[in-house]
Amino acid sequence: MVAHPSRPVIGLTYSSTDLERFSLWRNMLHGFAEAGAVTLTIDCHQPHDDIATVVRRLDGLVVSGGADVDPAAYGADPGDPAIRDVDPIRDRNEQAALRAALDAGLPVLAICRGLQLVNVTLGGTLYADLNRDLAGEVAHELGEEALAWPLHTVDVTSGSRLSQWLGGTSGRLAVNSEHHQGVRRLADGLVATAVAEDGLVEGAELRDHPLVAVQWHPEILWPNEEHALQLLSGFVDACRTDPTAGRSVPAGAEVTTVVTD
Repeated sequence: MVAHPSRPVIGLTYSSTDLERFSLWRNMLHGFAEAGAVTLTIDCHQPHDDIATVVRRLDGLVVSGGADVDPAAYGADPGDPAIRDVDPIRDRNEQAALRAALDAGLPVLAICRGLQLVNVTLGGTLYADLNRDLAGEVAHELGEEALAWPLHTVDVTSGSRLSQWLGGTSGRLAVNSEHHQGVRRLADGLVATAVAEDGLVEGAELRDHPLVAVQWHPEILWPNEEHALQLLSGFVDACRTDPTAGRSVPAGAEVTTVVTD
């Protein structure tokens, strides 16, 4: 990784309810540190009066993975038995954080649930359960222990911002996977930039904003796949060079702050 004179401060949304059951969450914090960022973690399970104020102090935003987006947000059945662990407070917090980042022009990396939340926030819809609603041969959910290694491939669009953040990589890419939902109808304004073998959209981005969303987990895969760390580094570089930045900290600083209210 190339040395840089400053380390951008990125906000990383999550839910504190996930920590006890998600043993690989440390990889996420370590991965962004390895990519050259300082992370400020934002517990979106807790109510926030004005999360936009926090976001405006950042150099970039990561919307992380987790449980299902509220089906009411995209016109699906709230009583669907396939829906799991909905947290409307987290949804509202992350949607407010996303809108603040878009308004401020901050780079955004949305991961797994993050891709789904971005799509829903911008008007798209989701498959409530891929095993039931999308006939295909790709196994998208094999358990947390499988996240450390690639499980299937995606095709990355050449010339996309995703490809740029991957250091120019395009075409077939081996990725990890742990999700039972996915994009059904892509929101207006989003462009598909990675597709799985079964046709599921696994990468999307905005045309005129530095936002990249992926369905896989580079923040977990990075110790074992170079392209995963490259994606984190590409995002961090965008946070460092974006003209809205300016809140970066000196190289060598080690700061991880948890915001809970």
